Amino acid sequence: MTDRDRNRGRRPQRQGGSPQRSVPSDRPAEPAIPDEVSASDLDSETRRDLLTLDKSNAEAVARHLVMVADLLYEDPALALEHARAARRRATRVGVVRETAGIAAYNAGEWQEAISELRAARRITGSSSLLPLIADAERGLGRPERAIEIARSDEGRALTGDEATELRIVEAGARTDLGEPDKALVTLQLEDLSPGRTGTAAARVFYAYASALEAAGRIDDAMTWFMNASAADIDDATDAEFRLMELSVGGEPAEASSDEVSPDETALDRPVLDEPVPDKRDESAPDESSEDGAPLAALEAVEADDEVAAPAVPEVAEPEVETQTSDPVPVLTDVYDALLLDLDGTVFAGHRPVAGAVDTLRQVDRTTIFVTNNASRRPTEVAEHLVGMGFDATPDQVVTSAQSAARLLSEHLEPGSRALVLGTDGLAQEVREVGIAVTRSADDRPLAVIQGYSPDTSWATLSEAALAIRAGALWIATNVDATLPSERGLLVGNGSLVAAVANATGQEPLVAGKPAAPLMADAITRSAADKPLVIGDRLDTDIQGAHSVGLDSLLVLTGVSTPTDLLSAPPQQRPTYVAADLSGVLDAVDTVRISAKDAWRVARDGNTVSVSPTTDAPDFGALLPALAAQVWEWADADEIDLTELVVTGTSDAVRTVLAELDFDHEA
Repeated sequence: MTDRDRNRGRRPQRQGGSPQRSVPSDRPAEPAIPDEVSASDLDSETRRDLLTLDKSNAEAVARHLVMVADLLYEDPALALEHARAARRRATRVGVVRETAGIAAYNAGEWQEAISELRAARRITGSSSLLPLIADAERGLGRPERAIEIARSDEGRALTGDEATELRIVEAGARTDLGEPDKALVTLQLEDLSPGRTGTAAARVFYAYASALEAAGRIDDAMTWFMNASAADIDDATDAEFRLMELSVGGEPAEASSDEVSPDETALDRPVLDEPVPDKRDESAPDESSEDGAPLAALEAVEADDEVAAPAVPEVAEPEVETQTSDPVPVLTDVYDALLLDLDGTVFAGHRPVAGAVDTLRQVDRTTIFVTNNASRRPTEVAEHLVGMGFDATPDQVVTSAQSAARLLSEHLEPGSRALVLGTDGLAQEVREVGIAVTRSADDRPLAVIQGYSPDTSWATLSEAALAIRAGALWIATNVDATLPSERGLLVGNGSLVAAVANATGQEPLVAGKPAAPLMADAITRSAADKPLVIGDRLDTDIQGAHSVGLDSLLVLTGVSTPTDLLSAPPQQRPTYVAADLSGVLDAVDTVRISAKDAWRVARDGNTVSVSPTTDAPDFGALLPALAAQVWEWADADEIDLTELVVTGTSDAVRTVLAELDFDHEA
């Protein structure tokens, strides 16, 4: 048995019946096999692997393998007895050794599992068993060995489900070692789109939630356990239980470096075909600790009426000798419009981000506010902005609700009916494109349009699910898993969309970032030739800019951190990065992510050192220079981002790196 799909094909259903004993005189007693269990119950591929055996022995081995498949989760200990019996009869058959290894793994016999799985690898030459071997090393309390396997050439060469499983194991091993930040980076190589469903998505989301919990990011962990629960259509994880446990228990008490909280558990083990119980918790203590500092978001220091931006510290610019020269261009000199995200970029909840009001008052360019939040109409958004001191009109606001309504009108005839799952503001946007609104699936709507609303409930989600199951087109305003607030990240529309996807088995058309419709509407509204996208999230704002081919500026006042920036995949890499919105007034060469003459970025293995080449360097250019060089190494597969350590060669540089959360490991 090599992977989940093959295992599924090799596990016949048990028919029941009376047991009998098969005890050859030259072998130990073997476990009973019901009379009706036949060698023909085994799939043809596995039976072909047994052709090297004599007929009677091949039949006995096949019947034991059928029993292993039947009992693997129902009675792991008995399944292992059957696997051992098959192994004694056919020690040189790869599939038999593989089956014995899987049975030992499920029974928590870690050393036996490693021995059998390695034997199977030697016989078959397949690397698909590496995730199980690595996780068995974890079971023996050797997480370092698990990481070595994951980082090996064979481990890196895995693709598809096997690669995903090995990353989950590696993330668990890093959590075992008290390195949840590295576990998060490892899992960020996977597709973390909240709308995904199925066992693979559920397990990745669950692992990510577990790493967030280990890092002390409890609110984020709850969001991802919710995503895992919504994706888990086959009940492959206990995400719902974990979510309930966190909701009731709240944030666990901190554990010292020498003491492990009983609530800290290792990541789930790889799933072969059905949920695999986490036997490790029963056979070996969880060695997770809080020695590794969790990845913290950049801290905000509140001013009297603004949320201060965590940023590179301001350093007095060196004096420039008076001379005749062209002025240094800033971003607003290069672009004719700014397409601005709101939450986390311009404001956080009911407070403006520090410096945002003054910055936008200095900008002499078309400004369009582009938001994935579909709960408010443009007039309400503009009023909210004005109330915080910004200059804004409804015409400057483009929402995902508007884009979703437009998308809806392209698929339905005027006068058609759509079920609205969201606020009254979203319903009004739908009416304004000529589509009638209902809140009930009984009205047989031709479409469902779903946006965020704090009043969304089980009943309203169920109405949407009923309509979609009846064949209605489904459009989501956005799939943001979280919603920023002054208190932290709350449950976003994407998490609610995932619940409906789980109930229906369908995926929606998406209007908001990173999908193109909202960005296209913003470009049209700006009437600009060269607009710049500005936002705080790599997976929505920056990826949304890529979806329509625009340059982008990442600001570090919201969700994405400098660490996230360094590990960003190509489709989420911004053109520029700045501490906050005032970066639009910075010199283009300072904030552009590119090599800088004033900064040297060197590498020794996975340790990166940053040093200035001048006596008065521009510290605002440090992160852009660092990101450019790290991306180059990452794209050439010359550096392991999960092992990345960033250091400075002077106290001043180390101070800046510390404020960027690079004072430990990235």
